[in-house]
Amino acid sequence: DVNVKQTDGRTALWQAAQNGHLEIVKLLLESKADVNAAHKTDGVTSLWMAAHKGHTDIVKLLLESKADVNVKHTNGRTALMQAAQNGHTDTVKALLESKADVNVKHTDGRTALYMAAAKGHTENVRMLLGSKADVNTEDTDGVTALMMAAQEGHTEIVKALLESKADVNAENTDGRTALWMAAAMGHTEIVKALLKSKADVNAENTDGRTALWMAAQNGHTEIVKLLLKAKADVNVARKTDGVTPLYVASQNGHSEVVKLLLESKA
Repeated sequence: DVNVKQTDGRTALWQAAQNGHLEIVKLLLESKADVNAAHKTDGVTSLWMAAHKGHTDIVKLLLESKADVNVKHTNGRTALMQAAQNGHTDTVKALLESKADVNVKHTDGRTALYMAAAKGHTENVRMLLGSKADVNTEDTDGVTALMMAAQEGHTEIVKALLESKADVNAENTDGRTALWMAAAMGHTEIVKALLKSKADVNAENTDGRTALWMAAQNGHTEIVKLLLKAKADVNVARKTDGVTPLYVASQNGHSEVVKLLLESKA
């Protein structure tokens, strides 16, 4: 019986697809193996596993055999999400060519674009944008693909998202913007790109901290310069305790930042 299953629902095809055994997958499909047989606990199929692992030739074979391209893990993750997140560009291409739903969401609101952007897979991001991925979709915390790319330091992805009209001033539930995150993490080139795209230099998170406040706290001198040049409010204060950029930079020993702030009338 070609469709004999383990107690958890996995078939011979499922195992061969996961492990990258192309010739065996061919043989099993020729023998009418059930292409959509799924794992009992998480709903994952042969296609999902092959996409997750980046076995593109197997993915193509399974799709030709009418595998469900939009099959989901019980947590809402699709084969496209797995391939996009793991950097399997050829697999992403094959799934998109088979009309994979580009905007389906994980239970936490993340999409394939969000995952690819967060992990720094530029080609996957470009392909997904070219397939009409929603550039401004948010996860359940209000975080966008642009915010993730900005936070993680993926400059080319930030530029690609901005070119595709990503909302530069979108805020997460804590009030943080892409500029705020990039400034906090010290990603100078990304800060430049965001400012060029009219990012609000004085956007505050819920406790009143701005991009300048975060850059001053963390000693990112070049970013402090850029933000001051863009007319950042030098005397912005944290709501909870009134602490300013000058105060926090002094506290943390960032002398170059302190000089810049004093020159800017802090």
